[in-house]
Amino acid sequence: MAVDERIDAYVTRVQEFIDSGDLDSEEMQYKLDTIEDFRDARNAVLSGRREWPSLVKKVLLSNNLVGGHYRARATAKVVTDWFESAPQEALPAIRALWTDNETPTGERISQFLRQVPENVQFKGAGTRLRPVSVLLMALGSDYPPFKITEFHSAYERTGYGSPPRGADEATEYEHALAFLDQLIERAKELDLKLPRDRLQAQSVVWMNERAKQSDEEEEPAEEAPDTATEAPEPDAEGPPISLEALTEELFFEDVEHLRRIERLLEEKRQVIFQGPPGTGKTYVAKKLAECLAGAKSRVRLIQFHPSYAYEDFVQGFRPDIVDGRPGFVRKDGPLVEMAERAKGASGAKHFLVIDEINRGNLSKVLGELYFLLEYRDEKMRLQYSDADFSLPPNLYIIGTMNTADRSIALVDLALRRRFSFVEFYPDRPPVEGLLRRWLRREDLGHLNWVADVVDHANGKLPDRRAAIGPSYFMRPGLDEDAVARIWEHDVRPYIEEQLPGEHDRLDEFNLGRLRREAAGSPAPDAEGGDEQSGDEQTPESGSDDARD
Repeated sequence: MAVDERIDAYVTRVQEFIDSGDLDSEEMQYKLDTIEDFRDARNAVLSGRREWPSLVKKVLLSNNLVGGHYRARATAKVVTDWFESAPQEALPAIRALWTDNETPTGERISQFLRQVPENVQFKGAGTRLRPVSVLLMALGSDYPPFKITEFHSAYERTGYGSPPRGADEATEYEHALAFLDQLIERAKELDLKLPRDRLQAQSVVWMNERAKQSDEEEEPAEEAPDTATEAPEPDAEGPPISLEALTEELFFEDVEHLRRIERLLEEKRQVIFQGPPGTGKTYVAKKLAECLAGAKSRVRLIQFHPSYAYEDFVQGFRPDIVDGRPGFVRKDGPLVEMAERAKGASGAKHFLVIDEINRGNLSKVLGELYFLLEYRDEKMRLQYSDADFSLPPNLYIIGTMNTADRSIALVDLALRRRFSFVEFYPDRPPVEGLLRRWLRREDLGHLNWVADVVDHANGKLPDRRAAIGPSYFMRPGLDEDAVARIWEHDVRPYIEEQLPGEHDRLDEFNLGRLRREAAGSPAPDAEGGDEQSGDEQTPESGSDDARD
């Protein structure tokens, strides 16, 4: 189906809701109220009135666009706390966002974020953009609120195309505005009453994504296959990729590696990929989950960290606005949410991918899940809702574990018994030889020496659990200069961490010296080869081929 046809179907789908008149009451009125509520706050900012921080805070934290979700509210609070603690410092930033000048939208966002100090920064383009987009609503209905998940899902469903990988906040928002303009244009072509402006078009996106989620979670039980192993029908995201095709995409040598993991998942329902950084654990986990689930919408990726708790993962009470006043509301975490989704679609496999699973305090995070992981047919009573809960057989868990970080606690024996472990090490399949296969596929045979150097360096490292993974170098535009930059700014700092107190050994990992040794030439000294400098890059930049 052509892009225009898919967009036409997307806009037309919600016309019944629009025609009912519910659009104004359920989707538009509170947004229009927010625009109106910002009027006095914006006047205070532009005129420099002393009370401007409190006026902005009142509107930003009290509306449903951020106040109704504890994570969004916490992000917005970071901004408003800065406004109140440093009003003179923050005033030029908010003025840049709300200026009367004909400043392009992207530049408004960039100027605002450039002036936010590092100590109050919040991570992630989508996280930062959500409260900033709500602040932009002070300029009128041409500046709708933004949620990255909903917009990216809409791009995928309509075939519109996503913004460039790693796009900043300005690019993300301008891309969303262009998409909304396309919805408006197609509505006019179809002679539909709405949407006629960007705020209405954004409401169409919200309604479509809400309807999509409802469709996925409310499948009639009588229509679902009887067993969890029955293959689901392909959904709107396209037919699922086969394990054979995924093997090629991952540059694995043999499909049997993926089939073995699939069998392990069927036997225990949960596995952990363990290995050093740069070996593709997270990338493979996500891609394999999508392949076996048959749809990206049935896969959820989360990451554990030291402050992650049971209340974040399973269920707990979170700050929220209750009857217009601050309070606490019980919230389900990703485990309960995915379990309920899987129960509602028993014929489809669902996956929870837990990145860096051993970074969390597992006993604290998992709670009664220890028992349920092993006994899927049993029920346990949840601590906060006092409701019976079980893990459905069609919910699978894939964890990833970094073996190089000495600061991470070892996984206890109780958890090891409940998971199967799959090794991702550069000297063993499926990672062994992966960099050479990638170089060959990318027609970069003249850089095969890079794979030789990586193998040679790994042979010098004292612990294979801290080896150098291939994906440091699996990025677009790789050439000798890029290899030198990657080695100097990514690989050598990593090697230095693996050799505490052995600084005299660092000369052994000079790129030029390693290259000569790997080629069988004598290495008279440690000079040359890796001293080239360039723009700093990180393993996460570039395309999907830069995988951890």
